[in-house]
Amino acid sequence: MNKYVALLLLSLAQVTMADIYIIVNPANHNTLTIDDVRNIFLGKVRSFPDGSTAIAVELAESSPLRKEFNKKVLNKDDSQVRAYWAQMVFTGRATPPKTVDSEDELSKLVAKNPNIIGYVGTETTGSDVHVALKK
Repeated sequence: MNKYVALLLLSLAQVTMADIYIIVNPANHNTLTIDDVRNIFLGKVRSFPDGSTAIAVELAESSPLRKEFNKKVLNKDDSQVRAYWAQMVFTGRATPPKTVDSEDELSKLVAKNPNIIGYVGTETTGSDVHVALKK
């Protein structure tokens, strides 16, 4: 039993050390900073630096990668993000990003729409999406 616990802990440690790749459509030529990404995903801005519309799409709340994104990019834990969005929705200032169930689904949405921004846990090498920032 101890061997299985050790393997589980090792796999969890690897998840928490995952890189986050912010992805956009290849037609999106914006240079993004971590502050740009944070502001888009927190609904503080609704456009990319060039003025084009930005639509944030994120993974489901149960995703370990989303938890890592919240911590590394938004500088918040899950409960802080939920509280933030509850306040924003209640006051009518913003709505939270749309969620999808998988990185594959998110990549396909980004590939189809130059206004969508998302994140994945593995660097993409195809021409369907462009890595705009790595965190």
